[in-house]
Amino acid sequence: MNQSETEEPTLDPLDAEALDFLVAAGFDCAAIERMPSAVRDRAKRLLGDLGAIDRYPAPFPSDTLVDATLARVAQAERQRQDRFSLPQQLSLRRKLHIPNFVAVAAILMIAIGVAFPVAAQVRASSSQAMCASGLRSLGSGISAYASDNMGSMPSTAGFSSVIPSSITGDSGILENARHLEMLSQKGYCAANCTRCNGARNLSYRVPMHDLHLKLTGGGRSPIAADANPVQSMLTRGVIPATLELRSLNHGQLGQNVLFSDGSSVWLITPLVPVGPHRQLDNVWIIREKNGRESINLKATAGSPYDVFLSN
Repeated sequence: MNQSETEEPTLDPLDAEALDFLVAAGFDCAAIERMPSAVRDRAKRLLGDLGAIDRYPAPFPSDTLVDATLARVAQAERQRQDRFSLPQQLSLRRKLHIPNFVAVAAILMIAIGVAFPVAAQVRASSSQAMCASGLRSLGSGISAYASDNMGSMPSTAGFSSVIPSSITGDSGILENARHLEMLSQKGYCAANCTRCNGARNLSYRVPMHDLHLKLTGGGRSPIAADANPVQSMLTRGVIPATLELRSLNHGQLGQNVLFSDGSSVWLITPLVPVGPHRQLDNVWIIREKNGRESINLKATAGSPYDVFLSN
C-alpha cells in the first residue's frame, strides 16, 4: 500500500468555502447569487451533488436497527452516569463496618480530649484577665480615696473595726474586705469592683501596724488580692496541709494581687517580697515575733512590713 492510498481525502479550499456559504444560508438556492463569483459555480455543483445524494433510493431502516441503536445510546448514557457517581450500596456497606465506627469514635475522643482542656484554659485565662482588670479598678478607687483622705486606706470605722472582739470567735477574723464596700458606695469605683469578676470574694490588707494605715506606708506592698484560701478552709473547719496555698477564686491556679502602686500581678505563690530588704512574706498568714505562723488577728506581727490579707 503506497502513501497515496493511506492519506485521507481533503476538500478543495474553494469547495470548502462554498460549502460554508451554503451552510450559513441554510442551503437556499437563492443565496448562491449573493456569493462571490469565485465560489458561485462550485456552490451550484455542491447543491447538485447533495440533491443527488438526497434522491438516491435507500431502504427505510428496520425496527430492529432502530431499537439496537437506541439501546446502544441508552447504554452509553448509563455508563457515563456510572463514571460520575459512587456506588451507593457499597457506600452503605462500608458505613456499617465496625472498624469505621471505632475510627470515628477515636477521632471524637481525641477531639473532645483536646477541646475540653483548651476551652477550660481559655475560660481560666479570661477569668484571670477580668479579675485583674477589676483589681486595677479597685486600686484606682483606693488611690482616689487616699488622695481625698490624707493618704488613709479605706476603713468603715477606723483601726478599731479590725481589732478582735469577743464576737469574732477564737480566730479573731472579721469580714475585713467589707471595708472596701465604701468605695463603691461613695462612687470611687463601680459597684462590682470589690469582688473578683463581680461575684467572688476578695481579701484586703489588715492594718497590723501604723504603716498599713496609709496607702504608701511600707513602700510597694500588697493591699488586696483574691480570697485568702487558708482562711476560707479554716472557716469551713478544714485544716490545710500547707499554708502556701493558691486562691480558690481561680481553681487554685494562682491569684491576682493588687499592690499599693496600683499594679495588679498574677502570682502562683502567696510569697511576696516586702519591706526594704524585700523579704518573702506569705500574705495569707501572720508571722509572729517567735516565728509562729497564724491567721489570728490577736497575734502580733514580728515585722512592721508583714502583710496579712484577710477576707
